[in-house]
Amino acid sequence: MRFWSREPDEEPRIDSILILLDTLSPAERRDLANALLRAAWSASLEETRVLLLDVLVATDAAAIWDGGG
Repeated sequence: MRFWSREPDEEPRIDSILILLDTLSPAERRDLANALLRAAWSASLEETRVLLLDVLVATDAAAIWDGGG
């Protein structure tokens, strides 16, 4: 079952999000803060992970590819 009259070319872009903190319990605020910190940490490390993987492949391709079968 299709929900669109036509298939979208791409996903709509989300420019902003509004979270009403006053409606959240202290535990929900803590969970939200932890989730946002994890997301920020992951995003900041992505370039580092790619760089480290490139270095690993460049220095020791055997660490990635199992040639033993």
